[in-house]
Amino acid sequence: MTVCDMKKGSRAVVLKVTGEDAVRERLRFLGVYKGAKIALLKVSLTRSTYLVQAGSSRAALGKDVAAGVFVWKLNGE
Repeated sequence: MTVCDMKKGSRAVVLKVTGEDAVRERLRFLGVYKGAKIALLKVSLTRSTYLVQAGSSRAALGKDVAAGVFVWKLNGE
């Protein structure tokens, strides 16, 4: 499952982040890395942009980047 498969308001743990080194590094600085807990706050109407929160930071991910963030959905949160 990736961020693209998450539903608005759901929470998950990041299992793996794929993509170019620069993109993975940028996501790491924003708190999106293996083992981090994230929440999907908003999804654009065309499902091309995903707003996620990791810790105290928020990041808007394009669909191509969001498809490279593999997650495990948390139950009960």
